[in-house]
Amino acid sequence: MKNEMTMVEADIWHPVQQQQLFRSLLDAFSYPGRIQSCTTEPSIALLSALLDGQTTLSDPQDLLDESVWPKLEARRVPYDLAAFILLDGSRAPERAPKLGTLEEPEHGATLLLRVAALHADSASELRLQLTGPGIRQPVSLGVNGLHADWIAARNDWVSDFPLGVELLLCDGQRFVALPRTTQIKIGGAA
Repeated sequence: MKNEMTMVEADIWHPVQQQQLFRSLLDAFSYPGRIQSCTTEPSIALLSALLDGQTTLSDPQDLLDESVWPKLEARRVPYDLAAFILLDGSRAPERAPKLGTLEEPEHGATLLLRVAALHADSASELRLQLTGPGIRQPVSLGVNGLHADWIAARNDWVSDFPLGVELLLCDGQRFVALPRTTQIKIGGAA
């Protein structure tokens, strides 16, 4: 997925674009499972809106082009210490990220998982049923290119709420948020 930045991608570094992305991110976390659109590669765009010189980022699979790092301004840290982690969702998780503590649950990591495609219907490799805060009726979310072990691991990581992680699933032009308060089941009815 490494490629040269197009003019549209260059726009993500402007404050107005980052504010719009941040607003979309707030909507995504307020309404889990609601797919949000993005004019460029969402994982990089979202990182541009979320990161600054005080935040930490891990890219253990080297998904980011080296030229993007200076623009993100984030501090590179190992996986276990990162506030934000960029990963390929088609690969199974290898270990747990930061989950926070009872005193500071907000220190749980936010994982940005690149996937092949997001669908609002069930026409996909993996169908997720979502319930919880921000979801009036159970939501069905279809995902292609997400290893099912991510859902099992994530459900384990959030089982000691308020500890846990937030997930952002990103395909080529869309993203969806799955906060730690969302209950996720694979397949059938919620």
